[in-house]
Amino acid sequence: MVRSLAAVAITAAVLSSACNDSKTSAVEPAAPSSTAPQPGPSTPSQLTPAEVIAVVASRYPQRLAGDVSLEQRIANMEFVRDRIIEVGICGGLNLAWNRKTNGVRSIDAIDWRHGANDVNDVVDLALSYDDTDRPLQLHWAIVGGPAGWDPYPATPCPGG
Repeated sequence: MVRSLAAVAITAAVLSSACNDSKTSAVEPAAPSSTAPQPGPSTPSQLTPAEVIAVVASRYPQRLAGDVSLEQRIANMEFVRDRIIEVGICGGLNLAWNRKTNGVRSIDAIDWRHGANDVNDVVDLALSYDDTDRPLQLHWAIVGGPAGWDPYPATPCPGG
């Protein structure tokens, strides 16, 4: 099904309004709500991964800044990663944090279950996120490696 650019923009605006950055400092990532309703689609059709990335990148450009400390970049990447999961869940995608085989939660990758067989893929979210001199460049790239599904807490969705 082909969607018009206007419909995508409206969907992006509605979904991004659920993620308000105004009360979050530049260093501390916002924690997801543990009392929110169960995640689920809030739009009649599912968002594409590219649309999710576009919503988050347009909503939080200050989190993509270069020339920051490594501590700041990690905090920004964790914040952006969590907003990608939230917008994706509200857009109908089945997303979770990713745990590496050593048990550590990935900073710049998430897990995505999709397709008829619930394929579980690891998705890299940023190019060279640890190069703090360059602005953070978000993308959606399926990468190799075992997916370590780590459920994201329930996410409040607009209209949900």
